[in-house]
Amino acid sequence: MGRGAGGAPVKWRGTVAAPLPAPLPTGRSILRGRLPPALGVSLGSFVVLGLCDGALGTAWPAIGHALHLPIGDLGLVQLAGTAGFLSASAVSGRVAARLGRASSLLLAAALGTASLGLFALTPLAAVLFFAALALGLAGGSIEPGVQSHVALSARARTMNLLHGCYGIGATLGPILVSGLLLAKSSWRLAYVVLASCEALVALGVLSRRRAFDATTPQVLTSRRRKGTVVAQERAYAPLALVLALSLFFIYTGLEVGTGQWAFSLLTTGRHLGTGLAGLLVAGYWGALTVVRLLVAAIGDHLDSEHLLTASAAGSVVGEALFWWNPNVVVGAIGLLLVGGSCAPAFPLMMSRTPHWVAAPNVSAVIGWQSASASFGIAALSGLAGILVGSLGLDVLGPYLLSMSAAFLALQLGALGALERRRAGGPDSVA
Repeated sequence: MGRGAGGAPVKWRGTVAAPLPAPLPTGRSILRGRLPPALGVSLGSFVVLGLCDGALGTAWPAIGHALHLPIGDLGLVQLAGTAGFLSASAVSGRVAARLGRASSLLLAAALGTASLGLFALTPLAAVLFFAALALGLAGGSIEPGVQSHVALSARARTMNLLHGCYGIGATLGPILVSGLLLAKSSWRLAYVVLASCEALVALGVLSRRRAFDATTPQVLTSRRRKGTVVAQERAYAPLALVLALSLFFIYTGLEVGTGQWAFSLLTTGRHLGTGLAGLLVAGYWGALTVVRLLVAAIGDHLDSEHLLTASAAGSVVGEALFWWNPNVVVGAIGLLLVGGSCAPAFPLMMSRTPHWVAAPNVSAVIGWQSASASFGIAALSGLAGILVGSLGLDVLGPYLLSMSAAFLALQLGALGALERRRAGGPDSVA
C-alpha cells in the first residue's frame, strides 16, 4: 500500500489505508530531535559488546591451555556464539513488543552477566560452549534492541557514536586481557571484569526503564492510533526489505572479511613482516572507529544518503588498490581507505530503517537486519576460506573487490527504492 503525492490514501491489492506520516528529514528521528534518552546506558552497552568480542581472541590461548582444548576450537566457540546471536536477533522485535523494550534488554543483560560469569568459572569445555551460546543470545537481544531505541529516538550521528563505542570496546578488550596476563593474573579475572561491566549495563537499563519503554513497538502503535493513524496491512515494501537484508549481509561480509583475512594475505601472500602487517590491520580497524566517531561529531551537517553512496564507492576504490598493490604503500592506502570508507555504512543503514518502515515495525526489521549481518559474517568469511583453500590467497583481492562492488550496487538500488517511497511510488510502503 502506498501514498499519493498529496497524502491521499491509495490502494494496494484491494485494501485502503489512512495516509502515512510524512517522510523523515534526513538524519532525524521519530520521537526526538537530538539525543535519545538513556544515551549513556546505550553507549555503555556497546562498549561492553566490543569488550567481549575483543577479549575472546586474546584470551583464547590461555583458555585453551587451561581447559585442554586445541587452538582450532576457537572457531567452535565463535560458531556457538553466532548461533545464539542469530536466533535472538531474528525474534528480538517480537520479544520487545511482548515484554517491553526495557524488560527485554534487562533480561538480555542479566543473561550476558551470567554467561560471562560462566566463562570465568568454567572447569569444562562443554560449559564453555554453553556459555558462548548464552552470550550470543544476550548479544543478539541487546544489539538490535539498543539500535532500535537509538534509531527511533535520535539522529543518525548518534548511531555512529554508538558503533564508535563498540570499536572502543573492541580495542580495549585485548588490552585488558593482555595486561592481566602480563601482570601474571588469570584470564578468568578478565571475564569477572567483563561480567561486572555487563551487570552495570543491566542496572543502567533498570534505572532508565521508562526511557527504553518509550520505544517499545506496542507503545508506538498506541501512539499512532491516538494520532488517528491506522496501521496499514503491509508494514514495509517487500523489495525494500530484500534490499535492506542483502545490504547488511554483503556489508558485514566485506567489513569483517577484509579485517579477518588482511593479515594472512599481507604476511603469507605478500611476505610482509609480522609487525608491519599487524600495524596495517590495526590501522584498518582504527580507521573504522575514528571515522565513525568523526561522523558522530559532524553527522548533522552531512546528507546521510550521499554519505552512504560515498562509503560504498570508497570501499570499491580501496579494495581495488588493495588488490592491485604495486607496492606496499599503495596496498596500505587501499586497506586504510576500505576501513575509513566502510565506517559510517552500518550505523547509517540502521538509522535509515525508520525512513521506510512503520515505527511499530522498526524493532522487528532491525532484528532481522542484525541477523542478516551476523549470517553475512559467517557465510562470506567462510566462503573466503573455501576459496583460499582451493585457489590460494591471491583470490582474496578479486573476492573482496566483488563484494564491495555488490555493496555499491545494492546501495544505489536501496537509494532508488527510498526515493520512490518518498514520492509515493509502488515500493513506498512504510
